[in-house]
Amino acid sequence: MPSLTRIVNNPFFNIAFFFAVRQAIKYFGLEKPEYLMGFRILYYGVQILVVLLSFYIISIINTKNDQTVLRYVDPAKPGWDGVETQDTLVVTTFAGKSLIEYDKQEVFKAMKQSAMGIAMVSFLHFKFGYIQPLVIQSLLGIKAFFTTKEARIHLFHESTKSGDLKRPFSVQAPLGMNQMFPQPKTDKASIKKAERALKAD
Repeated sequence: MPSLTRIVNNPFFNIAFFFAVRQAIKYFGLEKPEYLMGFRILYYGVQILVVLLSFYIISIINTKNDQTVLRYVDPAKPGWDGVETQDTLVVTTFAGKSLIEYDKQEVFKAMKQSAMGIAMVSFLHFKFGYIQPLVIQSLLGIKAFFTTKEARIHLFHESTKSGDLKRPFSVQAPLGMNQMFPQPKTDKASIKKAERALKAD
């Protein structure tokens, strides 16, 4: 039986949720002007809550003070000009970037994505007067936060020994097409190859 996390993270769940909320708004007549301010308060209130919870997770990460060392290869990625970059060796060290910094970077990455989403929803709302994105993203924003890997690890204490929570995290691709996107490499052969390339440079 699939886990709840897998179900709510499925792209088809978001599509079904979008259409359900859209129909509910029309059915209950929530597009009326008197509901507008309430939806704005709901949406931006949720975004502030997500930011506060993100900093709370960062405080938990700092408290744990996990200095575990990570060694992996960040795979080559095609650039805007079509030229593919080289594999990059990433080593977290006690003196530098331990798991503390890795996890904090992941939280900040999620916050940056959230900020881009806020900008887009705000543009659609204030430029074109759309109300639906405010409602949908208010609910999906909370869902997205609590299903992030860092929230699952530090708030819900899920295991990081295997599965999608094992560090380094796998790259999440649209529509679940993860196999089509390069993933971090943790095997010894890839690490040694990247080390040789680094020494040669």
